[in-house]
Amino acid sequence: MQQETPQKQHNNDIGMGVTPAFHMATARPRLVHLSLSGPKAADETTRWSQCRHSNQSIYDFQVQTLKGDYVDLTKYRGQVLLIINVATFCAFTQQYLDFNPVIEQNMRSGFSILAFPCNQFYLQEPAENHELMNGITYVRPGNGWKPHQNLHIFGKLEVNGENNHPLYEFMKDLCPQTVNTIGKREELMYNPIRPNDITWNFEKFLVDRQGKVRFRFHPTAWNHGDVVQPFIQQLVNERARA
Repeated sequence: MQQETPQKQHNNDIGMGVTPAFHMATARPRLVHLSLSGPKAADETTRWSQCRHSNQSIYDFQVQTLKGDYVDLTKYRGQVLLIINVATFCAFTQQYLDFNPVIEQNMRSGFSILAFPCNQFYLQEPAENHELMNGITYVRPGNGWKPHQNLHIFGKLEVNGENNHPLYEFMKDLCPQTVNTIGKREELMYNPIRPNDITWNFEKFLVDRQGKVRFRFHPTAWNHGDVVQPFIQQLVNERARA
């Protein structure tokens, strides 16, 4: 059964709106195009896709902490999760300033953000794991910024290419690409390039309380969290109906 979505139109292609149901039903192999510039900040705030169902969940994966320990994602069972690949020296790093308020808005319903630093987009996360928190606190967003207790920042990983982390390989396989173009080839520090690659820093996946990946969002589909909030609310409400 097709899951309902909080909005009817998905602008997957420029100038064309199709519903997630139509998009998924007509899915076919797609060519990936390299843009002449990085992700644009305008006209992309509604770019998202609905993920297909899988019997597997994110609870089948482990991730590494900043201290090098491995953690099972079953630790977050029963929560709605927003999974984000981040980088300190990216223009989108200002989205960090929205993360704490978004968590505050939803935490009573059981909500966390899982952030994974990555250095594959124009080398915008050069820090080692032990340096990452200082970069966030004093550089970008800086000014002494501290993450909410429900914002969990993990060790660096690769989200694309031949060494992409199994968690990201799993999520990309389930969730269609949100655009037809990605960044400049010289700004993408990995091989090979594939059609369903993560587009840039701060791309997002929304996961329900059963660990199922439900939605994927382009890095610019944010607007201080307003784009993603209706989807979070949908997954929160599913618990109330259960």
